[in-house]
Amino acid sequence: MELKETEKRLLEAVSHIVENDGFTKIGVNRIANQAGCDKVLIYRYFGGLDGLLVEWAKRHDYYSFAYSEFIDTIKRAKDGNIKQIVKDVFMCQLNYLKDNVLMQELLVWELSGHSSFKGTIEERERIGYKLQEELNKFLDRDSDNNMSIAIIISAINYIVLFTRQYHKINGIDFSNPEAWERMEAMISKYVDFIFDNNNL
Repeated sequence: MELKETEKRLLEAVSHIVENDGFTKIGVNRIANQAGCDKVLIYRYFGGLDGLLVEWAKRHDYYSFAYSEFIDTIKRAKDGNIKQIVKDVFMCQLNYLKDNVLMQELLVWELSGHSSFKGTIEERERIGYKLQEELNKFLDRDSDNNMSIAIIISAINYIVLFTRQYHKINGIDFSNPEAWERMEAMISKYVDFIFDNNNL
């Protein structure tokens, strides 16, 4: 559905506020002022602040749109290149999250327990599990692949979010680009380990 110009302005206003001040500064009046419109329109188009934030989250949640694309890629994949596809999934996640302040803020706000994004989180989980199911067709079902994948995803999220404030983890300085290159290399090794231990 094509958005009206005012709806676009409201969504852009959310992005502007989140990127500059985070979700703690989000409010109906602040958004309306930033968008240059009456706050009544937030209720008319989105049903209120929560509805606006949910719509905004749908458009900025990497996992929801990227995982859907990777599901299609895996469905078309052959055994020989599935390992590289999985590596690509993780590298894309790492680099997108590392470079995208809006996605970082979305994750931080979700972790704070804000109920507005419950639907977004549930949709992300649904799509993520569907991706896992497609991947499991290439893996040994007796192995705990879901846990292996969950650990890598969680590690990426935590390291990116932690290093926004603190540069070092376990003596590794993530203000140095080399640290991120080392992380990519290690993720690649973890994926190799998952596949090499699945009797493929």
